[in-house]
Amino acid sequence: MDAHPSHQSPLSVGSPPDPGAAAAGNLLRPALLLWLVTQVALGLYVQAMAFLWRPEMDPDTYLMIWEVGYLLICGVVLWFVWPDPDARRVFARPRPRMVELCLLVGVLTALLLSMWENQIPSAWSKGSPIVFEKEAGWPVWASLIASSVAPALFEEWMYRGLLLQRFRRVLSPALAVAVQAMLFAVMHRDEVMLLPHFVFGIVAGVLRIAAGSLWPCMLMHLLWNAHIVLLVYGLI
Repeated sequence: MDAHPSHQSPLSVGSPPDPGAAAAGNLLRPALLLWLVTQVALGLYVQAMAFLWRPEMDPDTYLMIWEVGYLLICGVVLWFVWPDPDARRVFARPRPRMVELCLLVGVLTALLLSMWENQIPSAWSKGSPIVFEKEAGWPVWASLIASSVAPALFEEWMYRGLLLQRFRRVLSPALAVAVQAMLFAVMHRDEVMLLPHFVFGIVAGVLRIAAGSLWPCMLMHLLWNAHIVLLVYGLI
């Protein structure tokens, strides 16, 4: 007879599952799976476009195919994200004076990151879609829509909307912000710019929590992307 019948290791086969861990897994699993599927889809799409590229191909046609495919992938992601009430609280009324704070912090962050990135030789590499858009003769407004508006909406909805809000339910606020910022940085697939993207994700995550709304972060992100477009086009 077992001298200690009530003592079982928490890792033993017969241990019941932890309800808290099971609930956290059910909450995070769909969001993380969506992130993983998105990264695989974008990676495969980039590989396919690189494989199909030919020197004689019209750059306008190539870029148009790229942007349409990118927007389709973003649209599918947002279709899955939309049922989550926390992720789609885009137009909730932000807390008083938080829009001004977001813009102020966004401008300061943009200045600091810009100085930081200008010290990195490959920051504006030939691989940038914005450089391709400029060399293909796209007007600046088209590049602003493709490389500023669309990514700002999609990435904020995905990272500061769906992922951050779900992480906050099971992690401390600081850890939730750090994890979503890490995923945001990894998504850009740029080892040289990994740390600046991580810092941007941290700032945007903190502002999302402070504002209680997503659209101030979207505005900050849009202005940052627009700053890069105007810089590449030589307008600032």
